[in-house]
Amino acid sequence: MFASRTLTSAEQKYSTVEKEALACVWAVERWRTYLWGRRFTLRTDHQALTTLLTTKGTDRAGMRIARWAARLLCFNYTVEYRAGSENHTADCLSRLPLPLTSDTESDTEPEFVALLSTGPTAISQDEFAAASARCSELSALRTQIAIGWPPSAAALDPVLRPYYKLRHEFSVQADFVFRGSRLVVPGELREPLVRIAHEGHQGIVRTKQRLREMYWWPKMDTLVAEKITACQLCLSLDKTAKASAVPLQPVPLPSAPWEKLAIDIVGPFETAVWDCRYALTLTDYYSKWPEVAFTASVATKQVTAFLTSVFSRHGNPTTLVSDNGPQFTSPEFAAFLKERNIKHIRTSVYHPAANGAIERFHRVLKSTIQSAILQSAPWKTTVTDFLQIYRATPHAVTGVSPFELLHGRKMRTRLNVLKPSPSGHEPKQLQKRVSSHQDVMKSRFDHKHHVHHFSFRKGDKVRVKKSAHVPKAHPKFTPPVEVRKKVGPYTYLLDDGRKWHASCLAPVPTNALDNGLTTNAESLIPSHVPLSGNSVSSDACPREKRQRREPGWLKDYVC
Repeated sequence: MFASRTLTSAEQKYSTVEKEALACVWAVERWRTYLWGRRFTLRTDHQALTTLLTTKGTDRAGMRIARWAARLLCFNYTVEYRAGSENHTADCLSRLPLPLTSDTESDTEPEFVALLSTGPTAISQDEFAAASARCSELSALRTQIAIGWPPSAAALDPVLRPYYKLRHEFSVQADFVFRGSRLVVPGELREPLVRIAHEGHQGIVRTKQRLREMYWWPKMDTLVAEKITACQLCLSLDKTAKASAVPLQPVPLPSAPWEKLAIDIVGPFETAVWDCRYALTLTDYYSKWPEVAFTASVATKQVTAFLTSVFSRHGNPTTLVSDNGPQFTSPEFAAFLKERNIKHIRTSVYHPAANGAIERFHRVLKSTIQSAILQSAPWKTTVTDFLQIYRATPHAVTGVSPFELLHGRKMRTRLNVLKPSPSGHEPKQLQKRVSSHQDVMKSRFDHKHHVHHFSFRKGDKVRVKKSAHVPKAHPKFTPPVEVRKKVGPYTYLLDDGRKWHASCLAPVPTNALDNGLTTNAESLIPSHVPLSGNSVSSDACPREKRQRREPGWLKDYVC
């Protein structure tokens, strides 16, 4: 077998010995599959390598060559010298090397720096006793325990009032103050103890459990919640990032048919014939009229040809809604719409619910294709027959068939015996019916998904949930991104230049320090993010108030 490659810009600066050693190491590791576990001979025309690449010469080699020799210790080989005049085959390849590919791993050695431990140190008993003696709060508490407690907390110093409710549980031993069997921590050691208890970056509840076993101080739970909420590493973990569902935003019914359309792509269908791998779908927001076309590819050319065919029958709409697929964001598609004076609206990134009208139709379309598969029937014929039935059937939202709303008359099908009656729908009644149906769906959706009413402000930091496949144990949220502006009720433009729906965003504190804990964590949290005392993860907005209802048996009671 033969192989060769060129040197990188950094490798070209190596000395001759290092270049020759690099060639040997690269060749051995390239054919590792064939060389591993068997003894082989490594021939080179550089005589110095006969000792430098063996254990005999590692103490005389430079650091780079010594590291390369260490990489070859797992192989069983001997190095032999062969003069360049006799090494014809390898020398020929070095004259005509292959170009360097982009995926070639660099053989440059990185600089290693010793990692210094910055973790919290343990607190000794003497340090704790000295801090207790210096603490003015504990000194006043020891004095108060010695002289006794007054009848009410109003007569106490404000510093000691938090201790009054537990006054019968305190005891003093030397400079230590105990609440039962737990030590009362002086002020200067409270934050260090929180950092020690937070080793391993567990949540708020587990950190509290570790502290409660041995220590106590006023407002301990609040301090733990503040410090852990501002921990920089915890903020980077998925357990602290939580994207919450937001209320459903129904799309208002247009004033007339064929004003606002929605377009999307379904597929690819793996088991379909070559010309049915994808399906182009189009839906009218007013009449719910669907259009479907199968195609082998979904480039901009196929999309514009499909729209041209549909617009030739029904005319140009006012608005067209699509997702952010490359077919709909290309300059050719923008020019196509501009020629016809059609406004283009793109939905939020990775939020298909924003184009829910056509996404709901996709469920019906896929069910029709599934029936064609089970019956071994042609897809195009089955879908075409189904579209006639779908267009003639009253829609669940409007109560009127799409054909009647679009053409102003009822469709005659094989089901009709007599001549279809004239259309009698009223636009005002239709608007009222659709609005009432949307209100019911919104109430049902908001209750099922436990939505939160909140809003980000310009400059807030958020983390975006990755929609693509994420390897296991890798973060599912991106690093913090700044909100640039609000472009919709729950849609925001971020610094990455894309529009994101709030259901894909997780709020984060904006000024958390790199050392992990801050002295005032509340100032780092946006006003719409509450501090939670039960877990590290804070909801993106306050929870709704709990609805308290009287027991049912009280309804039958008569005074």
